[in-house]
Amino acid sequence: MAFHPVAFAFCLAVISVFHGFFICNDVPNPVPVWWNLHAHPIYYLPRWFGFTFLPVLMVVIPYILHVVACFDSKIRIQSGEAKHAVAHLISLPALFLFVVHNFVILHAFVRQDGDINPRFFVVTVALWLMIWAGYNFQYVTPNQTIGLLTPWTLRSDHSWTKTHTHSAWILDIVGLALLICAFYVPTGVPLLVVTLVLSLGSYLFLIIYSVFFFESVEISREFTEPLV
Repeated sequence: MAFHPVAFAFCLAVISVFHGFFICNDVPNPVPVWWNLHAHPIYYLPRWFGFTFLPVLMVVIPYILHVVACFDSKIRIQSGEAKHAVAHLISLPALFLFVVHNFVILHAFVRQDGDINPRFFVVTVALWLMIWAGYNFQYVTPNQTIGLLTPWTLRSDHSWTKTHTHSAWILDIVGLALLICAFYVPTGVPLLVVTLVLSLGSYLFLIIYSVFFFESVEISREFTEPLV
């Protein structure tokens, strides 16, 4: 049976709703929905919003990605590892939100102080948005919808392949480093800076890499193409 990202996301959303239902009696109203750098709540909204907002996004985001991908002819002809990688990347937002909602947000709801666990949130970013994403990027073949979409990877299949191949080990190594930092870097501004630098910096590096590789391919073509 083929893995369907929207069906998988829907199951995660249902589990999240039931989880919220079972702890509802232990959660005050309103609930915190935003926290400061020290993980203390600073903004509150009605309980129903806190229980439903992320589960709805778990379904909506993968559904939109899936619908857009269905119109991409290059994705429709994919098979094997490439097809599975695209499906995993479509469901990745739902998986990330599922972990955040059930193990970070709902945990904060039942605490009297409403604080979240910033270290677990950073661990979630490292595991899913970097390590798991990097692992799947390497198998995605050129398309217009899912992957590291830059003007240079979209214009060159060679740039696409090289960038996505390198993303596997770059995101995995940096994600592992961020995973370690989550347990040792002090919370607050230091942990926020480290998270932004390592996570966003690794993706920025891949974008820059796609630029340089694309330029090198174009230059080599200029020197190898025969003069007319």
